[in-house]
Amino acid sequence: MSTAGAEEQIIKFMVDRLGLQPEEITRTARFKEDLELDSLDMVEMVTIMEEQLGITMDDSMAGSLTTLGAVVDFIESRQRLADGTAA
Repeated sequence: MSTAGAEEQIIKFMVDRLGLQPEEITRTARFKEDLELDSLDMVEMVTIMEEQLGITMDDSMAGSLTTLGAVVDFIESRQRLADGTAA
C-alpha cells in the first residue's frame, strides 16, 4: 500500500472509530495533546496499522510516533526497507 493509502486508512480510522473531524487530522496534529487520543485509542490505531498495512511495531516505537506525519514517515521508511530501496 502506498503511503498516501496508509494515510487515508489512518484518517478513516480516526474519523469512523474516534469521531474526529477530517479537518482536525493534520500531519502535525499531536495524537494525545491536540486530538485527545487516549492509550486505548493509540493501541487500536497501532493494531489497525499492523493488520491492514502489514507493518509491525514494538511498543517503544509506537510511543514515539506522536503525529500522523511521523506515522506516515515511519510507514514509508518500512516500505523502503522492504523494497530494498532504503537511502
